[in-house]
Amino acid sequence: MPSLKKIVLPLTLLLFTLILASCGQPDNSSTPTPSAAATSQATVAPEASPAAVKEAAATRKYTDYKKREVEIPATPKKIVYVGSNPGDLLALGIKPAGASLSVIGTQVAYPDLLEGIEDIGYPFSAEKILAVSPDLIIFDDWDETGIEALSKIAPTVVVGLDGTFPTEERVRQIADLLGRTAAADQWFKDYQAKVDAVKKQLNLKEGETATSLLVLGQDLYIMGNKGLNETLFGRLGFKPAEGVQKVITADERFVTISDEVLPQYVGTHLFLLTDTGSKTVARQNALMDSGLWKAIPAVKEGRVYTLDSKYNFDDPITLDRLLDEIAGIFKGKQ
Repeated sequence: MPSLKKIVLPLTLLLFTLILASCGQPDNSSTPTPSAAATSQATVAPEASPAAVKEAAATRKYTDYKKREVEIPATPKKIVYVGSNPGDLLALGIKPAGASLSVIGTQVAYPDLLEGIEDIGYPFSAEKILAVSPDLIIFDDWDETGIEALSKIAPTVVVGLDGTFPTEERVRQIADLLGRTAAADQWFKDYQAKVDAVKKQLNLKEGETATSLLVLGQDLYIMGNKGLNETLFGRLGFKPAEGVQKVITADERFVTISDEVLPQYVGTHLFLLTDTGSKTVARQNALMDSGLWKAIPAVKEGRVYTLDSKYNFDDPITLDRLLDEIAGIFKGKQ
């Protein structure tokens, strides 16, 4: 069966990559924790003059994900974020002055929170970033060549390379960078309480399995170990359907499939991720009109739940709003 790995794509295909793969790389137990990967210290020299001491005290040194020691503002005022998860900052109560919104701005689950953030383009525009006049740039993108160019504009800290870390580790690293560890602690405490409440509401029985099917344009994808399944399997207690478990065991984030093999992947519950694009709608309608689709037990028994593909991202804001969506779906089924 052919599979799709994360691929470097031009702008016209970026949305495809973001929806499928922006949710992070497989976990790596050898990856340093944020506390080990990022340290800071004052930059004041003992012999400095009072004016120099005051100026130096306003900065500190930070060792980032790429092991680069960067002198950054102790309290940054204008942050530009280059990456696909601006929700990481928003969850910590930080609204960046600029961010890469050209593609994801209309695709995320929290467009209401993006108001007032300057779009710096994707790929980023140096001119647009210069116009923002940032004093700190946070970089979490796949194109490492951008780091050098950004560093000439403002201190640039690399927190990952587009999904290097799972959500909590990624957010806690940013919290450590920006002095928001208490905010991160509170967010994840509240999130876990919400997970527990939704899980209690679902009241799943032993052996109930789930499958996430993404319809994107003309193609069908079974999600593996990332995206929506991180919530279904990692938080809410669903078990992977047998076919999905094989994808996870192979350490695949997703695989592309044909209609004919779809029944091999569908479990007790089927979560259908889709969007309103004309090609996606046509593909979805054709699939749902087919005899093959109508013969699937989860379909016949009314256990298919449609979600917008924007819920396949893994930033904290999306994860929180996804719980609301799932709770609403199952409340209507009870």
